[in-house]
Amino acid sequence: MPDASHPLVERFDAAVAAVEARWEELGLHPRRLDRGELAAYPGRGAVKGWRFAADFPGGLRRLDVIVTAGFPFVPARIALVDRPRFLTWPHVEKDGVLCLFPDTTTMSVDEPYDGVAALLKEAFAMVEDAIAGKLEDDFRTEFLTYWHHAQRGRDVTVLSLLDPGPPSRSVRVWEGVNQTIIAENDEQLRAWLRNAAPEVASSKVKPRAGAFVWLDRVPTPAEYPSSAGDVYALAERSGAAELLDELLREPLPRTFVSFGALADSGPALAAVVVKRPAVVRGRDPLTAGFRPSIVPEHVARSRFFGGEQCERHSIERVDPAWIHGRDRDARVPRLRGCVVALLGCGSVGAPVAHALARSGVGKLILVDKQTLKCANVGRHTLGVESIDDAKAPALAKQIRVALPHVDVVHHVAEVQELLLRDNNPLDGVDLIVSALGDWPAESLLDEWHAAQGRRVPIVYGWTEPYAVAGHAIAISAPGDSLRVGLDAYGTPHLVAARWTQDPRRYEPACGAAFDPYGPVELGFVTSMVAQAALDALLGQIRSGTHRIWLARRAAVEAAGGTWSDELRAAAPNALDGATIVERRWGRSARILAA
Repeated sequence: MPDASHPLVERFDAAVAAVEARWEELGLHPRRLDRGELAAYPGRGAVKGWRFAADFPGGLRRLDVIVTAGFPFVPARIALVDRPRFLTWPHVEKDGVLCLFPDTTTMSVDEPYDGVAALLKEAFAMVEDAIAGKLEDDFRTEFLTYWHHAQRGRDVTVLSLLDPGPPSRSVRVWEGVNQTIIAENDEQLRAWLRNAAPEVASSKVKPRAGAFVWLDRVPTPAEYPSSAGDVYALAERSGAAELLDELLREPLPRTFVSFGALADSGPALAAVVVKRPAVVRGRDPLTAGFRPSIVPEHVARSRFFGGEQCERHSIERVDPAWIHGRDRDARVPRLRGCVVALLGCGSVGAPVAHALARSGVGKLILVDKQTLKCANVGRHTLGVESIDDAKAPALAKQIRVALPHVDVVHHVAEVQELLLRDNNPLDGVDLIVSALGDWPAESLLDEWHAAQGRRVPIVYGWTEPYAVAGHAIAISAPGDSLRVGLDAYGTPHLVAARWTQDPRRYEPACGAAFDPYGPVELGFVTSMVAQAALDALLGQIRSGTHRIWLARRAAVEAAGGTWSDELRAAAPNALDGATIVERRWGRSARILAA
């Protein structure tokens, strides 16, 4: 601990003194723990502790209260000294420390005794319930935690792409050096690995057969399989023994079996590995006494799925339903089937692309002909490693690596080039997001959109200088257009901010002009554009809707600007800023919301 005069040490000492004084008032005299007893809790940072002894059904049990140097800001912990074997009772960790409240629970830092008293009260109640056998179902409710505690075998990360539900079925497994992937089929597995680990040569990806067994209930620790025979018995009880019989017919050095069951809070997955008995001095224990080709199936089964210890591994779900909302986002199934074309992969388009991918959109088509320059890096999702790279493929790679289940394609091209192709990749998409910031290109896009009958919605997004305002326009009906809100030169009829001096800045190069703004200010704009895109995909925004993000008025004035007369007339109640205004897109339109 720091020196005794340190303010936090003084606070620690005062909190400890307050707790001990209260115990003294109540006639309680717990014994202080010595250094050796505190050392029984390695990794806990315990610097002080006390031991209580109390009568419980069945006899006396001791409870330790331990605190770290962060007390009272870090809550005390309670440990059960006299406890059964690990995983006999739930909520008791290997060193006896009890898990009494969720991690999100807070304790009063001003009344340290109250927090300790609440923990002790909960600990006594928990131990009594455990003795009475009332907590057995908690093993099932919190299965993933207890299975993780029961892991054994190689230190490997297991990732699942499976749809985590019945029926039991054959699956495909790829084992890398430190990572194992489970997938429904080879195509899904290879596609995921191409995105997640492009450095792994396709010739190195050799999937093997595995089994996914759906259980009728979540097992408790007493039911966790310890041997290969236990694995087979668990599958047999679930009516999936034939899946393991199929695996037996393949000469696999390691047979991978994953289990799934429905817990109170959703599907829970776990994995076991059964290793083929080793050949010793040329003698194969699976075929001993028989010719290899005529070993009776029941003999092979009893030898392979025998008493050999199995490995147990936790599974991390990386399927889309889990990645996007932990099974709780009802929008994901719909978004997974959507294709979004994003035109312009600059400082507005790139974060919007990331947001849509992370929201659950299944496929992105990225279009941009420009390359990333050094000055772009400060407000772009791409970094210095992508300088002088074309933005579209670099952004596509970045998203694929981050979210390997998302299909991302790119085109290094001008939008005009794509619109003139016979096989226009924009045909058949569910949404187009234009973040081009190029009025001639967007005017052409608007005319193409009209010729197509506005079959697919388009969301246009851009920002004003210093990002003091941003705009998102949704166009999806024949009666609406982008052009109706612009003058002949592509300038919007409603500009939120006016400037006493030209806000544009110039680099010492020909035509190198740029609008000044940083990534923090820009974040409000890109979030609004991404939200408008999601709303358009889900049918939750009307055609012709114009959303405007307005920064704080103080920020506008600090940058040398003022709100325009047009904005003052259109949204007089929103001039303090830090808000979104919603109106009809056009020269003069009423405000819908603010």
